[in-house]
Amino acid sequence: MPILRDTGATLDLICKKYVKPSMIINETVWIRTPLEETAVCLPMAEVELECVFGHVITKAAVLRDSLDQGKYLLGNKTAALLEEVKKNKEIQVYMVNAVETRSQKKLTEESKQDLNMSEETIPESNEKE
Repeated sequence: MPILRDTGATLDLICKKYVKPSMIINETVWIRTPLEETAVCLPMAEVELECVFGHVITKAAVLRDSLDQGKYLLGNKTAALLEEVKKNKEIQVYMVNAVETRSQKKLTEESKQDLNMSEETIPESNEKE
């Protein structure tokens, strides 16, 4: 399948007909495309690509078949990682596409605050009586 660089996309996109059920991972992403009026929830798939950099494994959002253009759309995150590999061939790149929602960020901040608070309330036991 040809790879098309999409400078307007953050994530990689692939059509469902090119994805086997075993490639689907237990992740979803909400995106809004120029073709949709509202945001849609799309499943993520682990995709293997053969390109000038060799064999690349990355994650891509899976589009419905009606949007098929016969191309894999390479987003900005993967393209930036591939450019870094091109500059420094000794590094190993592990692709991670992650989106942190507001609720996830809030939970992370609350757990950090709880940890800081628990450290303050634990008395020092190093002191001798």
